[in-house]
Amino acid sequence: MSDEPELRSGPPWAMEEMIRAEVDLPERIAGSGEPERLAARIADAEQVLFTGCGTSEHAARAARAIASEAFPDARLDVRDAFEARLSPPARGLVVAFSHEAGTQSTLAAAQGAADAGAEAALVTAHPERVPAGIHTVATPLHDRSWCHTVAYVSPLLLHAFSAGLSPQRARELIAAQLAARPQRRDDAGRLAGCRRLLVVGSGVDEITAAELALKVEEAVHVPTTPLGAEKVLHGHLPAADERTGVVVLRLDPRSASERDARAENLLAAARELRMPAVVVSTEELPGSAELPPVAGALLTGALAAQLLTLELVHAAGTNPDLIRREEDAYRAAAAAANT
Repeated sequence: MSDEPELRSGPPWAMEEMIRAEVDLPERIAGSGEPERLAARIADAEQVLFTGCGTSEHAARAARAIASEAFPDARLDVRDAFEARLSPPARGLVVAFSHEAGTQSTLAAAQGAADAGAEAALVTAHPERVPAGIHTVATPLHDRSWCHTVAYVSPLLLHAFSAGLSPQRARELIAAQLAARPQRRDDAGRLAGCRRLLVVGSGVDEITAAELALKVEEAVHVPTTPLGAEKVLHGHLPAADERTGVVVLRLDPRSASERDARAENLLAAARELRMPAVVVSTEELPGSAELPPVAGALLTGALAAQLLTLELVHAAGTNPDLIRREEDAYRAAAAAANT
């Protein structure tokens, strides 16, 4: 990574400032013209591969899901950047995500695809760092915390507009979640002190679950496992007890009754095990019937996940911004891992 965050002695953390700044992102991204240019590339491509690492991999998964909603006949795939780097496509379009244009696996995946004959585009807040031969898709706001939030929401918005979400509606969704912060504080209070968390979702909520698990481990340093709603009920609960918290995400409005029923099965099991549980549900999607279901669920889930993480940070007294790399051991581990 580059652009090391400021090391602060206490809150407000840069992560919190970045979350608050997201409310202005819809108009800034829509006004850049980048959503239309990227949508045209996707629509014209023979096939599209989305790729990235960490938060950017989750953004790639979300982008692929939203693009499937916007372009139902398109051939779309998603792979993490290391796997994409090993077997780059020789045709079509590769959309790679690297907020700081500094993740070597992602840059190698994009460059490998371009060298093999495919078109490659990099979504980044640092267009000046993009290597020659790779198209630039610029996002307007650089994330000043390594517990990335803007870096996740920006790619979601780039694709959500092509799925029919308006900038005004996107701003309303973000503002609604910011206003719901007291609920996230209550949720964090329920989960504080847990030794481990499970984050569970079905449909596109499983993507949000993966991103929330990453945020909690980066920022709160509590082991967190993301699982599908059905998966968690088949063998994972023997490792859970009253010290294991569970976050159930129920934002994907498709097949709602079936997803609600399975989520309730999980919550019933959690009650038997005395597991602290919180639910982020479709009740937090104002006017959900008027939204593109995938884009609406993912954007709402992104903000809910970020704010829940932030409140867990406050409860735990951790610093989220440097994801522990202000500590010698973790800085050395990052250097050893070449990340």
